[in-house]
Amino acid sequence: MVSVALVPLRRARNPHRLILAGALILVLLAWLAVAVGTARAAATLLSQGRPATASSVENAGSPASAAVDGNTGTRWSSAFSDPQWLQVDLGSTATISQVVLQWESAYATAFQLQVSADASTWSTIYSTTTGTGGTQTLNVSGSGRYVRVYGTARATGYGYSLWEFQVYGTLGSGGGCGTADAALNKPATASSTENAGTPASAAVDGNAGTRWSSASSDPQWLRVDLGATVTVCQVGIQWEAAYASAFQIQVSNDGSTWSTIYSTTTGTGGTQALTVSSTGRYIRMNGTARATGYGYSIWEFTVNTTGGGTTSSPSPTPTTSPTGGGGGPTQYCGYQDLAVGQPTTASSTYSATANPASFATDGNPGSRWESAYSDPQWLEVDLGSQTQICGASLLWEAAYASAFQIQVSNDNATWSTVYSTTTAVGGSESLTVSATDRYIRVYATARATQWGDSILEFRVYGLTTVAPISGGNGNGGNGVCPWVNSTAPVAQRVQQVLNTMNQSEEFTLLSGDGGSSYIGQVAAIPNLCIKAMNMQDGPNGVGDGTGGVTAYPDGENAAATWDPALIQQEGAAMGAEFAGKGVNVSLGPTTNLVRDPRWGRTYETYGEDPYLAGRITAAEVTGLQSQGVQAMVKHVAAYDQEQYPNGNNNETVSEQALQELYLAPFQSAVYQSAPASFMCSYAVVNSAASCQNADMQIKGLNNEANFGGYITSDWGADYNNVASVVGGMEIGMPFPGSIATDMANAIANGTLSQYAVNAAVARILTQMFAFGMFDNPASGSLSSTVTSAAHQQTALQLSEEGSVLLKNNGILPLNPNGTESIAVIGTDAGAGVELAGGGSGTVTSSNTIWPITGIQNAVGSGVKVTYTAGNDNGTANIPQAVASARAATDAIIFVNLPEGEESDLTTLDLSSTDESMIQQVAAANPNTVVVLNSGGPVVMPWLNSVAAVFANWYPGQGVGNAMAALIFGTANPSGKLPVTFPSSLSQVPAQTQAQWPGTSTGVSYSEGVKIGYRWYQSQNITPAFPFGFGLSYTNFSFSNLNVGAFNANGTATVTATVTNTGSRAGAEVAQLYVSDPAASGNPPQQLAGFQRVNLNPGQSTTVSFTLTIHDLANWSTADNQWEAQAGTYGISVGDSSANRPLSATTSLAHQLTGQVAAGTSGAGISPANTAVSANVAPNSGVPGSETVGVVNPWGYSSPKGTAVSFAMQAVDSNKSETLTFTATGLPPGITIAANGTVSGTGTALGTYTATVTAKDSQAVTGTATFVWSVVQ
Repeated sequence: MVSVALVPLRRARNPHRLILAGALILVLLAWLAVAVGTARAAATLLSQGRPATASSVENAGSPASAAVDGNTGTRWSSAFSDPQWLQVDLGSTATISQVVLQWESAYATAFQLQVSADASTWSTIYSTTTGTGGTQTLNVSGSGRYVRVYGTARATGYGYSLWEFQVYGTLGSGGGCGTADAALNKPATASSTENAGTPASAAVDGNAGTRWSSASSDPQWLRVDLGATVTVCQVGIQWEAAYASAFQIQVSNDGSTWSTIYSTTTGTGGTQALTVSSTGRYIRMNGTARATGYGYSIWEFTVNTTGGGTTSSPSPTPTTSPTGGGGGPTQYCGYQDLAVGQPTTASSTYSATANPASFATDGNPGSRWESAYSDPQWLEVDLGSQTQICGASLLWEAAYASAFQIQVSNDNATWSTVYSTTTAVGGSESLTVSATDRYIRVYATARATQWGDSILEFRVYGLTTVAPISGGNGNGGNGVCPWVNSTAPVAQRVQQVLNTMNQSEEFTLLSGDGGSSYIGQVAAIPNLCIKAMNMQDGPNGVGDGTGGVTAYPDGENAAATWDPALIQQEGAAMGAEFAGKGVNVSLGPTTNLVRDPRWGRTYETYGEDPYLAGRITAAEVTGLQSQGVQAMVKHVAAYDQEQYPNGNNNETVSEQALQELYLAPFQSAVYQSAPASFMCSYAVVNSAASCQNADMQIKGLNNEANFGGYITSDWGADYNNVASVVGGMEIGMPFPGSIATDMANAIANGTLSQYAVNAAVARILTQMFAFGMFDNPASGSLSSTVTSAAHQQTALQLSEEGSVLLKNNGILPLNPNGTESIAVIGTDAGAGVELAGGGSGTVTSSNTIWPITGIQNAVGSGVKVTYTAGNDNGTANIPQAVASARAATDAIIFVNLPEGEESDLTTLDLSSTDESMIQQVAAANPNTVVVLNSGGPVVMPWLNSVAAVFANWYPGQGVGNAMAALIFGTANPSGKLPVTFPSSLSQVPAQTQAQWPGTSTGVSYSEGVKIGYRWYQSQNITPAFPFGFGLSYTNFSFSNLNVGAFNANGTATVTATVTNTGSRAGAEVAQLYVSDPAASGNPPQQLAGFQRVNLNPGQSTTVSFTLTIHDLANWSTADNQWEAQAGTYGISVGDSSANRPLSATTSLAHQLTGQVAAGTSGAGISPANTAVSANVAPNSGVPGSETVGVVNPWGYSSPKGTAVSFAMQAVDSNKSETLTFTATGLPPGITIAANGTVSGTGTALGTYTATVTAKDSQAVTGTATFVWSVVQ
């Protein structure tokens, strides 16, 4: 794998825009060659780089020239009116044969293509009134020097917007500039190379994922020998981020004497198509000044010659499965583990009472086999009968083998080696093997560490016989699809489709198609009954400029409710709107943590704590998916910054911080809600691009969390599609690019296995089946109106519950009957109210209730309400606001701190205008209430001057009625902060430039796990408002704390009493915090539970929390495992991280250790028992000494009214135990027997989140959570 410097790309800045930059351009160029190559086999691209003009431009950043620059990351966009045109001058008369229009989402429904000889008199050669946008390849016939697209009707409220306007044809003089790359695979040399992985040849290999890079000095050159003297007419350079600001293109006949044919000192990088004219055999780029501190770096260096022909579209060679064809049973390499639960033995174990051989095949990556500290060692599995073995995988603990063999045997005596290595690197290894045997073993001959060999999981895969599914032939294809409306297990249906697919069809599912009106789409394969999979932005509702939807409050508001039930309700309402719009996949929720409150996307998230974020995420996902819409939780992981110095987005993050903070909420979502998908990000984490980061994707999600869905790149974050698939990503978005050729070549040269491609496709198909995409007809339309009164009521309730009352000197709630007049001030009180942050989280409101309207409606005609903007013209109108406040009984100021995607904040202060207005109004009226609309914390130097403050976040379209209800007391404030509000920017955890925004070497997460309240408490810093804080109009007390003992399942119950001691009904959030033993060095307190309760005056209730061993554990970077230290732990309960009136302790007599987070297992182990695998004997009664795992089917679907029956499987580390099964969330009409048999008839259409639990006689449990759709 080549390590490269990558520039983060962006997606969906404005709702209707898809802005791509940097490395994505390279993918798009390769895709264009595929998309249009065949149709223009005898034509030349004439328009690129030619003079272009337009009737208008939207702004200076979208000029006409951007549509003919060969860069699909730049665009022309016009004014917002009709008609508009874009014109290119070809330089001389040409015969036009084809025009390609690559529309941005703001496209033309009606337009003409016109040609002219003089740019005055025009002839129409194409016309339509039904334009569909996307990429349009139009075959035409005409001639002229000038060509233009003339738009007469827009599809959106925006202007016309084109990424590229490409004209193909032949110049009148003949012998035009060919499109074939004369440099492709020709001998290439260079003045220097950065390392062995970046040779000169990589720039002429036709692969935009490899590159040449030089030493970090000037000058440097890259030279190609074209083999013969040719006439050069164009040179293309696809720069990596390290480009030349000054360079020349030079030619030579002898490789010694050079002539300069192009020169610049203002190079801009990106993709450059340079028109030149000269002859020579040798050609070179001679760089004289670098734009960065790195060397020169070029993805591709291409040369076009006069009369040089064209480059045709590559056609991947279809491949079939090993024994496909016919109508009978077929076979292919399965992806289910044949070793799980099978008898397993070993040469030794380090301890007689811990880490036995069986732990490597129990389906639980939280347990492990560990050998004695010597060589050789072996681990052996008896598969029970002779088996056709096609693959094996090893998940090593930190103590791995550097040399080992995979061996097979039929008699457990004579062994044959089917795989061997002496250069293993540990981690997760997937191996292709071929054998037909009963026994298989890993035979380790050299350890990489001083410890023994240690294997978390040893998995074996076999050729799977796939019987024909009833209702069709066994082969499928051509629209004959026996896997549709079948009751067979999803795994069998997936295998049937895989067995029928050719390689080209597999590649189709591994990328977006780029041509949809949705923000993203995976193309349909009608031949296999696979429908298109439509994606749309959605953290806060259906986004990307679609109308007729509900604009819900932002993520911080959702987290501030601390109300999973309400968030699930919101998810269901939102999911119904996605479904009504024809969306299959919601691009959200956003689960990243707020490492620093200056992050521009803070508003999308669920705050700074992984436990809170995990529970809110799971609730949102459960609601979304209940409507048959797949949730794509984003962005895995440690993505919490928009801007990086010098474009270096490499983040150095400790494994402890990854495990305890940044991966934790994503893993928690898997355990609790089984999301269909995750999105990987633009960030580079520990020098590995997120979408290529096996540590986060394969280890953290697939192996540790037992994630059974697929991972999709953020738009343009798939920097190298082969490396991404190897690293655990499945779908690269938004365009196919060169994926077909790249993967076919990688399979051919052995850098990518066909098994890995099959496994990736299987993950996608599994979710398609689980969500009924094969069985239910496609429905919904982007043009549909999907909002409803019920959905808007949910948005209103969220806004009410999520608003946090930060200060109240007794003025609130206002009494309409005791208030004569109210001055409402600020643009945010009216039409300028900030409903959402910028970027992909923006949703178009269908019915915004302004705050001034809500207040007027609440008080009626009995109270005088005045409205003054005050801050709408700098400080000029502040005197009017002051006068209005002075004349009123009470003053309410609405202000905002705007934030959004693509940029980070430089301050947490309001604008100077807003701060001045607040100070002056508060001086004029002591009864001043401030309502803050922001995506995160705000610094308040004016806090002591005002009577009350609400943190109202970005509140969604119900803001007016919600704030009126809170201000006048018809709703009692109950929100609690999901993020800490500092007193000043100097208090935040990122104290150095290296931490934020970073330096030229990247960003250092040197604060480790101490972010948010963990930082403030560890440093004894008192913030303005602590995590978990929020006032009410009533009061609450806490009493009767009781901490139970840990049972054999590794859980303890903590209870406390909460009492409403005030005079109003209200809601309180009881919060449970855990502190580690003294001198541990860990944060002083960590959230381990919460419960929201609604109480009438004088009412008490008992809150109950389940505490797990994992809640006491921390990740040991030294030992690469979770460890719960022996000692005394503090347990406290209260209403915030800073106010915990109840405290007690619990103790562990033994240190407990393990490898993964709670709830993780290849077999679906539950959060309760898997925090750790104890170094004690099974059945000892010590928590964690035994594990139970349930094999997760990763999804199921069945037709309504059709009977189903199948058996769930589970594994107990103590093989003698009898397991009892129960389940929750199964579809109505479906039940599970104690022996694990699931049967019944689904009676209600829908998508359900089911959790199956297996329990042994000691009450040790394991669970598996998956989605089940009852289809039509």
